[in-house]
Amino acid sequence: MIAGKTAEHHGVAPPPYVERFRRFGPIASVAAGGIAIVLSSLWLVQAARGAHLDDGPPALALLCTALGMVGFGTVRLARGHSKGRVAFSIDADGVYFADCVYPGSEPDGQARRIPWDEINALILFSRRTEFLRGAVECVGVRLNSSVAGSPEDHFARLKQILAKPDLELHVWEQLRELDRDLPEARMKTAVSFHTEVHGWSYRHSSVLEAVRAHAPGVPVISFPADDYYHLVGWRADQEKLRQILQDAELRRWGW
Repeated sequence: MIAGKTAEHHGVAPPPYVERFRRFGPIASVAAGGIAIVLSSLWLVQAARGAHLDDGPPALALLCTALGMVGFGTVRLARGHSKGRVAFSIDADGVYFADCVYPGSEPDGQARRIPWDEINALILFSRRTEFLRGAVECVGVRLNSSVAGSPEDHFARLKQILAKPDLELHVWEQLRELDRDLPEARMKTAVSFHTEVHGWSYRHSSVLEAVRAHAPGVPVISFPADDYYHLVGWRADQEKLRQILQDAELRRWGW
């Protein structure tokens, strides 16, 4: 689905669309885990006093589970607090991600605001998980071709490096394997980076409305989980390119 290309604000700036990290779930996890820690500790004390060895393993299992619940809830609460509780937003300035999944060597988990003039499309998709065969919702951006981090920028840089006359043969052969053209359909929707929806959620219709209001020329495109690799798989070549160049430079200096 693609957002409309025309919108009139009538001189009034539309309100931003903001999704915040949830508090109820993490707080409930900490509270339930705290109660379970007390109960399991009492259970262990009684088992030790009464020499009930059969009660030891269940009590320890409950204690470990409770500690995990407290740890999970605490981490989620701390994460939300450190991000100002805002997980995702759309406003007149662009799109904000509290936690980005970056390609290449940039660190994950960093906040980033992307201005509208750098965004080619907003892409809603999901990826399958190994745990209980579930799925994680994702929100990504496809950067404009002239912006660093776009697939066009990556392939242009690769071709420039391949054209260097002093490139060692074995390095050239490794890079040549990365020099492949993406089909046009995949190139148009190649996700430059994205965020995974953990501890918050978004409303599809509200995202469409917000983009129509703030950037009516930017399309919003949805894909199922089966398309996950086609959307982000090209970024693996970015990491391979970085690693090949790094190894070649280290060998040049004898390291």
